[in-house]
Amino acid sequence: MKPRDLLTQLSAGRIAIGAILLVRPELVMGKWLGRDGERPAIAVLGRAFGARDAALGAGTLAAMRAGEGLRPWLVAGLVADATDLLATHAGRHQLPKASAPLIYALAGGALVAGAANLASGDDSPA
Repeated sequence: MKPRDLLTQLSAGRIAIGAILLVRPELVMGKWLGRDGERPAIAVLGRAFGARDAALGAGTLAAMRAGEGLRPWLVAGLVADATDLLATHAGRHQLPKASAPLIYALAGGALVAGAANLASGDDSPA
């Protein structure tokens, strides 16, 4: 699979997860944070994460379609994914057992896809 194909799938996934977080944040935040993730105040953070992910996915896809440079979108995604991964790793002992491996896979996979596209040196959408 080509890096751009991975980036397209990653971007679509960001939009989907973002939409779920915006509409039903407790579904994701509860799995990620455990019982604390089901608290009403955490829904505020979940929706913020959802908006972030949806914007990153939509912005990346729009840049690809418009023939614009992708570097800013790739770097923003890498920062977001690295932050999710490192924050989860730092708090892994207070999280449900499945949380850290799930975030390692999701954020780690997104980091690999983003880094592969960035390393390709091709800032164009083609």
